[in-house]
Amino acid sequence: MDKFNNSRIISGSSHYELAFDISKITKIPIVDVEHQYFANGEYRPIIKESIRDKDIYLVQTGTSAKIKVERSINDYIMELYLLARTINKSDARSITLIMPNYPYARQDKKDNPRGSISAKDIAELIQLAGIKRIICMELHAAQIQGFFEIPCDNLYCHEYMIDFMQKDILNSSEKLGNNYVVISPDEGALKKARNFAGLLEVPLMVLSKQRDYTKLNIVEKTEIIGDKDVLKNKTAIIIDDMCDTFGTIQKATDVLIENGVKDVILCITHGIFSGPAIKRMNETDKVKYIICSNSIPQTENMQLCPKLKVFSISELLSNVTLRLIDGKSISNLFK
Repeated sequence: MDKFNNSRIISGSSHYELAFDISKITKIPIVDVEHQYFANGEYRPIIKESIRDKDIYLVQTGTSAKIKVERSINDYIMELYLLARTINKSDARSITLIMPNYPYARQDKKDNPRGSISAKDIAELIQLAGIKRIICMELHAAQIQGFFEIPCDNLYCHEYMIDFMQKDILNSSEKLGNNYVVISPDEGALKKARNFAGLLEVPLMVLSKQRDYTKLNIVEKTEIIGDKDVLKNKTAIIIDDMCDTFGTIQKATDVLIENGVKDVILCITHGIFSGPAIKRMNETDKVKYIICSNSIPQTENMQLCPKLKVFSISELLSNVTLRLIDGKSISNLFK
């Protein structure tokens, strides 16, 4: 019981709702922290109670979502660093970072001779801040775990996603049958899509996209790999880890419809939805539903796009937190 009494949750300003959900489920108290931003953009955290000898679970996700004011993803990274340093200077015993959406995850390798590997730089910054463990959700590239010298837990939520889609969207707990096909939008999403198709017991198809890496968020061409007849009169369920501007999905949808697909359901873990994403989502009529987790705040986006449906990963993150406190295996949650 002492282990639980010595645990506290601290929320960064990127996702208060997620932190409060975890606190409610785990019964771990939230520390009162004031996040002060000066007129010039400088940040100062003020921790309003003692956290000496406490094990801190710090909730901060990678986002540029507008919460109360407009902040960039870089603002939240700097906030994380300064907040973690302040926690350490306040004599906390340990810090575990709960960061479901890992920022800069797409910059996991060098795409040109003098390119940066920013995902590794973020890992080094997190460790420099004195964080002793990090919990992430479906990293864009699995090798990011290897960028850390501290434990890095990469969680998966496809069972939560499937349960939500069947019960809350399709209103069925039965097998989907022959009316559906799972689509991997590229080779990188194939493992996730294969697991998804296996759980649903439906066919799997793969798309191949040609990207121009000299341009940001641009896909030059999308092609179907395999027997196109499988797609005829089916509802396609596109599976991916994240969606940013919706450009890739829009092109994938066009190709699928041209080849006989009836309509599309998009299932993603991280709904970034930046730039023209919401406008494109609303304009793409053949996409019936867009299902994503609450790894990033989505309240405003749901108001702007009625087809956006959000499932919660709060229970999963809470169960992992409790297992860490109790010294139990995390991997047993996914068997």
